[in-house]
Amino acid sequence: MLRVRLVAIAAGLTLLGAVLGLALTYAGLRGLRLATLDDDNRLLASLIAEVAVQREDQAVRVPAVVTSYLGNERGSVAAHVYVDSQMIWAAGATTAPRPLDPERVLVGTGASTVQEWRVYTMRDEDAGVVVQVGRTLQGLRDVLGPYPGVAIGVVVLVTLLSGLLAWWTVGLALRPLRRLSAAAERVPERDDLPAIPGNDEPARLARAFAALLARLRDERRREHRFLAYAAHELRTPLTGLRAGLEAARSGRLEATPELIGRLHHEASRIETLAQNLLALSTAEVGDANVQSIDLERLAADAYDRFLPLALERGVMLELDATSAPVDGDPRLLDQALGNLVMNALRATRHGSVVIAGGSDEGRAWLEVRDTGSGYDPATAGTGLGLRVVQAVAHAHGGGFDIEGGDGTRARLWLPPSRARA
Repeated sequence: MLRVRLVAIAAGLTLLGAVLGLALTYAGLRGLRLATLDDDNRLLASLIAEVAVQREDQAVRVPAVVTSYLGNERGSVAAHVYVDSQMIWAAGATTAPRPLDPERVLVGTGASTVQEWRVYTMRDEDAGVVVQVGRTLQGLRDVLGPYPGVAIGVVVLVTLLSGLLAWWTVGLALRPLRRLSAAAERVPERDDLPAIPGNDEPARLARAFAALLARLRDERRREHRFLAYAAHELRTPLTGLRAGLEAARSGRLEATPELIGRLHHEASRIETLAQNLLALSTAEVGDANVQSIDLERLAADAYDRFLPLALERGVMLELDATSAPVDGDPRLLDQALGNLVMNALRATRHGSVVIAGGSDEGRAWLEVRDTGSGYDPATAGTGLGLRVVQAVAHAHGGGFDIEGGDGTRARLWLPPSRARA
């Protein structure tokens, strides 16, 4: 469920942010407190180093105010003075380690943490004097000790509140999508989708879905018209073929050459319709087998194939083609050209039909011209054959136009070959 996933992501990010923020806060508070302890230790070590006086008996005289301060800190502060690594003076907490920082008694200066004590070491190399001041970290633990427990409670509370707020916010954001989903489930029952105002993602999705639905409905209507037309076209030759076969089988008609010829003609019509339907389906789904071909060769093959039919009908068939390389599916282009030539031969009782091809103005083209009765421009594209031509042209990124009048000129044009371009 999208809502649950989004809420889980929001809660997870909140949890991560809260944990990271509280961890950084803890580290910052601890670092700030240690810096304060280091400043106090350094100040006290500087004071002891400045006022301490080394005598012949290795005694150190420290002002009474310093000794009093160390005693009043209730065992939380300790100060040691070393000469040549030997402790010669100590004051403050008796529970402090001695030395406070053994390593830095020998070498090194600065702050360090030793056995729950924060120690600052100051060294006078010329006099061989080392001063160490330490403060217990118990106070720091007392202050920051409850922090983890409080932080866990805060993290849990903030995560829960964030999850609840995200649940409510995501619900508001997804409400238009729920309306769209509910309307989409009732698409067969209604003709429109709810309009979602705005320009955010749900609104754009709703508009895109509505446009897609409109295209699907248009495709469905075209499909229904096409199937009705295909069924009508197939019904006539199938009915004639079946009637002739039944009559010959029952003995009502003798299987004369004329009858066999008529049955062959109907079978040829069915075959042509099937080829056109297959070509139309292939072209519309974009399943073309593209390869480099020359339209001049395609026109010559069509001329050879249709010349016997033209001679049988008493029509002069001419070829006027020049080289025009293209990238296309030869099977689809051959079917489209064959449809144009067949239509021209049907429309021309006397006269001529010209199969032409070539290229100009950056386009390759195939053209069929005839001197027949011509096509009615209002109905020229309603037949299955011309619909195949249009689909093939569109599948190849080209176009198709037809002009009627005294004869007909039908031209299918295509982009030139990419290799040639």
